[in-house]
Amino acid sequence: GGTFNMGRNDGKDNEKPEHQVTVTDFWMDKTEVTNAEYGNFINATDYKPPTHFVRREPASGEESLPVTRVSFKDAKAFAEWRSKRDGLSYRLPTEKEWEYAARNGEKDNLYPWGANWQDGYAVFGQRKSEQVGSKPNGKNSWGVFDLIGNVWEWTSSEANLYPGSSGEKKETKEPHYMLRGGGFTSEPTGKEAITSASRIALPENTEDDRVGFRLVRSN
Repeated sequence: GGTFNMGRNDGKDNEKPEHQVTVTDFWMDKTEVTNAEYGNFINATDYKPPTHFVRREPASGEESLPVTRVSFKDAKAFAEWRSKRDGLSYRLPTEKEWEYAARNGEKDNLYPWGANWQDGYAVFGQRKSEQVGSKPNGKNSWGVFDLIGNVWEWTSSEANLYPGSSGEKKETKEPHYMLRGGGFTSEPTGKEAITSASRIALPENTEDDRVGFRLVRSN
């Protein structure tokens, strides 16, 4: 853990203002949860499978792809199952924890690898995801892969604006949660460029090809 500057003053409205936050030590999954890992959960619990699974299993050859079409509630259910199985307390990361990892603990880092975009470091601008860890140059110094690109990742943080933001909070009927990191269809440059500060909010029951998750646990 440590202290870093969260957000971005020259970013989109929901990334402003930049503000200092502190996170305590935590462990983070090195990869997004895969189809194979989620399949183990499905078969151990009789939980409903994602719609792209075939007879409760990931399609052949897709075992190492990040699991997608999982809602916020599905991700939480997986965390509870893995916690019981391993005797550890797994959970979704907070936005603060996620951005700390994606900045590699450095306030000036817009990416896990540094301050500047590098071609070939993330799964971006594509029509489908790739197996987790397929862009080793894009990992942070702690060995965490795909924080930028591949699939958007659920966090445990409810939709919010940062303190001091001039934005307007939208009222929603159902809870929305923040997602981070961009997905395989995202763009690395231009007006919609994804960085470690990028954030979107989606309803908790969203199931989308571009949305997955990873877990953390505290010491």
